[in-house]
Amino acid sequence: MPSNNNSDTPQDAKPPRPVRKLTKRLDVARQLHELEKDSALDIVDIERLRQSVTRCLWLFLAVGSAFTTTGVQDFLAGHLTPADPVWWGCWGVEPCLVGILITILRWEAAMIARSIDIDSRAVDWLKRFLLGSTLVMNVIPAVFPREGGISAGMLAAHFMVPILVFFLAEVMPIVQARCTQARRAVTLTPTPAPVPAPAPAPAPAPAPALVPADMAEPVAVAPAAAVQPAALDGLGIPTGMQAQIQQLVMELDAPVTAADIQRATRLPLPIAARVAERLTPALNGHAH
Repeated sequence: MPSNNNSDTPQDAKPPRPVRKLTKRLDVARQLHELEKDSALDIVDIERLRQSVTRCLWLFLAVGSAFTTTGVQDFLAGHLTPADPVWWGCWGVEPCLVGILITILRWEAAMIARSIDIDSRAVDWLKRFLLGSTLVMNVIPAVFPREGGISAGMLAAHFMVPILVFFLAEVMPIVQARCTQARRAVTLTPTPAPVPAPAPAPAPAPAPALVPADMAEPVAVAPAAAVQPAALDGLGIPTGMQAQIQQLVMELDAPVTAADIQRATRLPLPIAARVAERLTPALNGHAH
């Protein structure tokens, strides 16, 4: 007697494999679309670009410095031989010059990123002295070779490479400073605040009992003034970031602090502290 079996048509059967693959790809595409709308992605792209450009510049700077080091060593060593300790010490002169130059330019980059002008003639003359020393010590051995005649190719190389190393060292800190400025200029998309569930309607209160006027207690009524932040003009903050700070002030129940502003806008701590100082009196004024 045949049994009534419904196992041939299972209700929980998996969808076909092409459908599962396409569904997975669509889920990934939707997630990528949501991430691409986040302005924080710009910060990630800027940082990746900075790292890539910095690696390439360091590579070329190292190659150029190795070439100029040979020219400086040839100029300083003269007719010395490796048996003389001075011959070995001459190899460290050019790395010292390049290291001093890079250190100065890194300091300049930090000042540029903070919009601080460097108007010191001593800094300019020190950079020129470092470039001039490397250039002279590379060109003289090519102009007055100890053996053979003058080689036009070597003369051009000993003239161009020191200048190239100098400009590479100049460009590297500028790249760092501009990337830092670009990161700080990005306005992050504020995360929408969760919408609270509506509160249930309160039950009707019973009729109040009659109380003599001299026994009634005064009821404190909180002012209904809305919190308005102070004007942020003169701080160099973009309009979009000012709107973000205003939204932060309206959402907080307590006076805004520099840490709150820095966490929401990624402003430098000194500027965030100045913004908090301007907003705190306004908040205190509404609290009274």
